[in-house]
This record gives sequence, structure tokens and C-alpha cells, in this order.
Amino acid sequence: MSMKRMRWVDHWVGLPLCFTFGLLATAARKILPRRKVTLSGERSLAVLKFFGRGSILEATPMLKALRNRYPHARLVFVTFDSNEVLLRRLNICTDLRIIRTTSPLQFIVDVLAQVVWLRRHRVEAVIDLEFFSKFSTLLAFLSGAKIRVGFHLNDFWRYSLVTCPIYFNYFHHLTDVYEQAAQRLDAQITDRKMSLFTPTDIARRSAEQFLRQCGWTPGAPLLGVNVNAGDLSLERRWPIANFAEMVRLLLEEQEDLYVVLTGSPPERAYVVSLVDRLPTGLRGRVIVAAGQWSLEEFAAALSMFDGFVTNDSGPLHLGASLGVPMVSIWGPSRPEFYAPRVDNLCVIYANYPCSPCVGMFTTFEGMWCDHEAWCMQTIEPSRVLGAVQKMLAEARAKRRADSLLPSPVT
Repeated sequence: MSMKRMRWVDHWVGLPLCFTFGLLATAARKILPRRKVTLSGERSLAVLKFFGRGSILEATPMLKALRNRYPHARLVFVTFDSNEVLLRRLNICTDLRIIRTTSPLQFIVDVLAQVVWLRRHRVEAVIDLEFFSKFSTLLAFLSGAKIRVGFHLNDFWRYSLVTCPIYFNYFHHLTDVYEQAAQRLDAQITDRKMSLFTPTDIARRSAEQFLRQCGWTPGAPLLGVNVNAGDLSLERRWPIANFAEMVRLLLEEQEDLYVVLTGSPPERAYVVSLVDRLPTGLRGRVIVAAGQWSLEEFAAALSMFDGFVTNDSGPLHLGASLGVPMVSIWGPSRPEFYAPRVDNLCVIYANYPCSPCVGMFTTFEGMWCDHEAWCMQTIEPSRVLGAVQKMLAEARAKRRADSLLPSPVT
């Protein structure tokens, strides 16, 4: 199902259902005697997160804190099928429950199956990491958990169903926001680093073979470029013409450089449109990998890049977990809230008066600019080019330094 359809269903189906169950929950609290709910930590805890691989990576410090605090409990993660590979490779949770989104029927069947599974396994507490989703609110309530942690909204459909509200503070980093959820379950984050997504050797060989077949010579510098941002908010995309101008200048300046354009299968046509804007003589050093790699192969390729240029999107956080030097471009969302906390990241932010508009309950993306993303348009190619040149120069210097090191004695 498309993001647009999911949002439509979440609002028009989820809202009346949340309101109905909210009335029932409120009536039950009025009628039934109040009992103090305590967490034993011996059964099951569930975490719900459906959108945003970057958000899942930023939640790994919280997940590790829960595992350390409750080592004997099952830690269940409920998510969509698009996040399955990522979560299995991270290997933090004991159980992974998948909801397929390929068709409405599969979605309904899987949702009902997860409700039955959660109730059968007597989940003690549920943490809903979605900011303002009716669907996740409903699933948390229907799980049967007595402790339901979620972000507070001053709306009946939300506060009537959340038992342990936490504050959504856009002026704190996302990891710190998620920490509130852990604290409500008496867990503290001690390690704030994202968990490392380690690709397999098979994925590394496959990614390298693809690059070789596309003309890349091992040892030649590689620059990854992600022109996409995911359909959650297309306003986060820096204009394709600006990306093309930056790539052209880099290829003309550095004759040994190869540029790898990444993306998912649905994004391939948009990615190819960048190549069409380049002079014919430069296209031989541009590799279109969009739609060609699995998530593990993409991660393997990321670890091979000398640098990565990207909009605010999931690949940014994956690159951060792998330690790749990066330049990221921001406009509709705030890097102080969402950018990974790593040293080798250069943030370029327009900081328009209407930013942030993404992920806020009181606004929606592109609300003030009619989806034209003025903030992204105002960032000149020369500004990004300078940051990328510096990143690649540092990578070249590191290569030279590494080549001078003595070989290990065997």
C-alpha cells in the first residue's frame, strides 16, 4: 500500500475506532476499581515502530537499555515488512512480528494475527514510538497491555488510550526523546551510539562485483549520492538539478572519481533523470545502483564509499551506523532533532522560518510553501560542493596515510 493510502486509512478509519475504544477505556476507568499496575519484567515487552528505518536505528540505544534492564523478558518488535531485514541484522529484540503491507487483505490478516499473538503472550507493556499514529495507538490498546507508553497529545483519541504519556519535544534529539519511553519502564540509556548494521561477506562481494561490472576499478574513489527522501515527505529532496550540477563539477574536477547513485526500485526513474542532465562524456563514471541492491548490499556498498551525500532520509542513519563520512542536506526538518550524532557528518541546513514542518502535529510537510520546498531550493550547489570537496580530500589524505603504514608481519 502507498503512503498516501496508509495515511488516509489511518485518519478516516483509525480516528473513529480510537474514539470508540477511548470511550470504552474511559468508562472502564470510571466504573472498575483502580489497581496499581507494576511491571514484573519477567514476561514480554513490545515496541511498535512502523515508519522510518532511520528512526529505528535511532531507537537502538533505547532497545539496548530495555534488554539490559529486563534480561529475562521477551522484547518484541512489531513493524512493517519493509523493516524486517534491518531489525533481523541488528539482532537486539528476541521476537520480531511482521505486518505485510503488499495488499489491504494481507495487512488486515497480519494485524489481527499480531493482536492475537500479543494477547496470548500476555504482553506487560507496550511502547508506541510512532508520534501521532492512530493505527499504532489502536494496536497498543488491543494488545491487552496494562502499561501503554506513547507520546502525549491533547486529543481524546490519544490520551484516553495511553496510560503513560511522554513528551514529544522537537528541541531535543530523537534518541533523548525515545529515552523518556525507557525511563517510564525504569530503564536508563547508558550507550547512546546506534547499533552497527554489519553486512555479510556475501553482500560485500555482490556489491563490489556490481560496481566492477559497471566500470569501477578497485582503488578508484567512490562517492555515493542519494537524491531521494522517501514518500513520507518528498519535500526533503534537494532539487535534482542542483544534485546534477554538483556531480558535474566534481566529475570534471576529479578525473578518477566514480559517483554511485543509490535508491530503491520505485525511485530509479527519478535517479536516472540526474544522469540525463549530465554531459555525455561524464556519464561513464556515474553508476546507477537504484533498485539493484538489497538492503545488505547497499550497506556493504556504503562501507566502501569514500563519502556519501544525502538528503534527510533513512540511508543517512545507515551510513552513520557504518561510520561513513557524509554530507547531509536539510530544510523541512531540523537536524538538531533527527541528524545522527556522529563526528564525520557535515550538516547543511537552510533553517527557514517555517522549518520544521515535517513530523509536527500542528503542521504538515510543505504546508506553508505549497509543497515547493523553498528551504531546499535556496541551498546553492556551490555550498554543498565545498563540503563534498573537503570530505573527499580528507578521504584521499587518509588513503595516502594508510598506504604508508608498514604491512603486518605474518
